[in-house]
Amino acid sequence: MSGPYLTRGEPRPRPFPRKRGHATTAALLFLTAPLVPASAQEPPDSVQPDSVLVLSDLTISIGRLRVGAVPAARTPFPVQTLRVDGGSTESVTRRLAGLPGVTLSNQTGSPYQSDLRLRGFALSPIVGVPQGVSVFVDGVRVNEADASQVHLSLIPGGAVDRVELLRGPVGAFGKNALGGALNFVTARGGEDTSVSVEAEGGSYGSVAGTVRAGGRRDAYDGFFTASYGRSNGWRELGHSQELSVFGKIGWRGERTDAWVSYTFESDSLEGPGPLPESWIQGGPLPADIVAPPKDRRRLQYTGGTGDAFTARLHFLNGRLERVLSEQWSVQLISFARFVDFRQSNDNVTEPNALGITQIASAGTTAQFTYQPRDEFLLILGAEGVRNNVRIEIQAHPNRTFVTLAPHTTERLRTDEDNFASFAESWWALSPSIALHGSLRFDFSSLPVTDLLDPADSGKNTFSELSGGLGLSADLGSGFNAFAGYGRGFRSPVILEVSCADPEDPCQLPFELGPDPPLLPVTSDTWQAGLRVGRQRFRGEAVGYWSEVENDIFNVVDLETPTRGFFTNLERTRRLGLELSAEAVPLRGQRELTVTGSLGWTRATFESSAVLAAPFLDEDDDEGGDPPVVEPGDRFPMVPEFSVSAGVTYAFANTSLALQARWVGEQFLIGDEGNDAPFRRLDRYSLVDLRVERWLGRATAYLELSNLFDRRYSPFGIISRNVRDAEQVERFLTPGLPRTLRVGLRVQSGR
Repeated sequence: MSGPYLTRGEPRPRPFPRKRGHATTAALLFLTAPLVPASAQEPPDSVQPDSVLVLSDLTISIGRLRVGAVPAARTPFPVQTLRVDGGSTESVTRRLAGLPGVTLSNQTGSPYQSDLRLRGFALSPIVGVPQGVSVFVDGVRVNEADASQVHLSLIPGGAVDRVELLRGPVGAFGKNALGGALNFVTARGGEDTSVSVEAEGGSYGSVAGTVRAGGRRDAYDGFFTASYGRSNGWRELGHSQELSVFGKIGWRGERTDAWVSYTFESDSLEGPGPLPESWIQGGPLPADIVAPPKDRRRLQYTGGTGDAFTARLHFLNGRLERVLSEQWSVQLISFARFVDFRQSNDNVTEPNALGITQIASAGTTAQFTYQPRDEFLLILGAEGVRNNVRIEIQAHPNRTFVTLAPHTTERLRTDEDNFASFAESWWALSPSIALHGSLRFDFSSLPVTDLLDPADSGKNTFSELSGGLGLSADLGSGFNAFAGYGRGFRSPVILEVSCADPEDPCQLPFELGPDPPLLPVTSDTWQAGLRVGRQRFRGEAVGYWSEVENDIFNVVDLETPTRGFFTNLERTRRLGLELSAEAVPLRGQRELTVTGSLGWTRATFESSAVLAAPFLDEDDDEGGDPPVVEPGDRFPMVPEFSVSAGVTYAFANTSLALQARWVGEQFLIGDEGNDAPFRRLDRYSLVDLRVERWLGRATAYLELSNLFDRRYSPFGIISRNVRDAEQVERFLTPGLPRTLRVGLRVQSGR
């Protein structure tokens, strides 16, 4: 339910004075965020050029909830943080793509519904994509209970203070943390009272506005933000509209720290989806498209009402921290989260489908912390979460099924219970060596009730151990080495356990029923790295190897490609290298900052299986055997190489930032065997520009995405073009062209 996150000098209740030990006061800086602005890490004047830089307030909380200080330079796993201070989640997602080994793809065509890949594991809003990253908001897991998908658009971007990325299955994160964990930390009222108003407009009819206010009086603090945005979209049927409201009230006492927050989100997003490559290149179009746009990338494929996603979220969250004695403290967090989804799919060969999902979740985590001295920290905790899920699938008429009467095809419910206990410890064995260990046990009960046919109901239970062990070593002169092992897992969700029968494939994801059991996914990850933190240079190099057992994969039916099922794969593997750096190249001129990152990722199948590639062997002389993936075949939509670089220069009243990304070739979905006659998804590069101008209390900004207006495709799939003689070809999601945003932010207060 919850997860660890970094703290940067945030006030904490600690009334009992303690002599600070060598483990904290002599901690060597490792900058956990290569992309944090240099101004946020300004060194003391007494630090000499190229000397070791010490920041005693940069710490990491290793527990499930925020606890005692552990120097970030002494953690045995890679951590990176992005300072956000408001902004849209869409812009945050693009910034995450600048981190090593993180890439974006986009199946829906909506910029607010991007897929994120981390170390070859997916974080996606698409139901049916196997998820491998755990996502938290203020420590509460927000992977949805129906399919573990993640809707980043439901996170209040204007309230986010920072985003933290922990790589690998480290700590007591629980399920889904195969590739790592992502935590969004919301803001809290500060010492000074302030109010800001922001208005923005841009290309394709986009407008947005945000109000933020926060402050502190005596022991009480508060923060509030509300935002609204809409866009016509650059493609047909690509409209979007988002409304967000967030509030947090806190109280800080001598021995107690508490807050409660509320989030409301309402989204309406259209997704024009991928297009046949022949259409994009000027080939023949169906007869019903009588006046195509000059730029054919703007077309929508189905020719009907299009796909649309709407969501409404109510999220209440609260935390209480109490110091019991000099050595003991307790942390409690409780939440209630209610979300309703409506996903309408515009089909050609099947009736239109409408999925209605209602999820009500509530849970509590209790955690005790024992810290007898600065060199040792022990955490013991337990948590429980209840997820009530209701799913209804309806069939609706379209141009192919004109006379069809709307009717319900599926109606399911589950009352899922999740229980876990965990322990974590950090121990400075010496001034230069530190040990971290974690252990967690999870139990999940997933009963599935078929409300249309109770005889098809069933029950699933899953239990798993996870955790890790790691060492970090101070090598002196600002260098730090670390190595560790972590075990993660993911239990199947209601969508997967209800659609796992090869003899009865589902109309994904809109047909469910009783199916053979699926096994939980487990990953064993080894990683090691080297950090350096000096006044003018910070960097990190990490290598990792993940062996995954029982990976869950979506298999498309060979006879009816709109249908499929989920199955376990015996073995898959993720292997890679991640490099990141930040430098101030000119001595004494911190106005200029250069950043860079490189990711090498090799995600492969390591056992034979028949997967989602129904079209590749149809012309085979022997009749077209089902295509098979073999050990060593690479995953689709995972580029082997990705590179990013950035330059920021701050003038007296102006800042200029250029950010470039290069993404290598990728195999298309449908070519899991890597032997299709169709070429891979082309490599591409993008450059973004942002200029800010400070005018007293006002800030004006201009942002250009895809500055050079490159034509590219962030997603590709091999499929049959049922609207054009049923030829098999590449379907590509056109990438966004050059996009302009201009805005003005005015702030008042002390």
